[in-house]
Amino acid sequence: MNNLNVRAATLADADHIKQLALDNHMFEPDEMGDFDEMLSGFFGGTLEDHHWVVAAHATSGAVAAAAYYAPEPFADRMWNLYFVATAPEHHGSGAGTMLIERIEEHLRHLGDEAARTLIVDTSSVGDYDQARAFYTRRGFVEEARLRDFYGPGDDKVTFWKRLRD
Repeated sequence: MNNLNVRAATLADADHIKQLALDNHMFEPDEMGDFDEMLSGFFGGTLEDHHWVVAAHATSGAVAAAAYYAPEPFADRMWNLYFVATAPEHHGSGAGTMLIERIEEHLRHLGDEAARTLIVDTSSVGDYDQARAFYTRRGFVEEARLRDFYGPGDDKVTFWKRLRD
C-alpha cells in the first residue's frame, strides 16, 4: 500500500478503469456502453461536481483501484459513491480504503453546506459479500434493501454514512 498514491483520474486512466469494472465482474462486456458514457461525460467536462479518483503505483503509474462519486440528484447534500473497484491482485492491499478516505476527506472539506452524507449501493448476492463487509468496516451502515432490484434474488443494498458527527 505504501507505494500507492491517490490522485484525480485522467483520460489516460479510462481504459484501466474500464478493465477494473470487467475484472471485478461489475459489468459484462456488452454493458460497457453505459460505463463509457459515464467516463466520457466526466472527461468531457459535462458532469459538473462529479469526481473520478484512482489509487496508482507511485513509480509506474499503473492504476490499482478507482472510484467515482457525485452529488445525489434531488437530495439534500447527499453524495453517492457510484463506483469503487480494486484490481483483483490488489484486493486487501488497502487501495480501496485509501480511496474511501480521500473521498470522505474531500467531502468533509467541502463543508456542511455541500456534503452531509455518503451512500453506496451494492448487490446482495454472495459475490458481493466482501464488498458489503468492506463498507461496514469503514463505518457505513446498511440503510435499505430493494428486493430483486438487479434480478430475481439479487437485491440492491444501500449503505449510508454520515460525514459529520
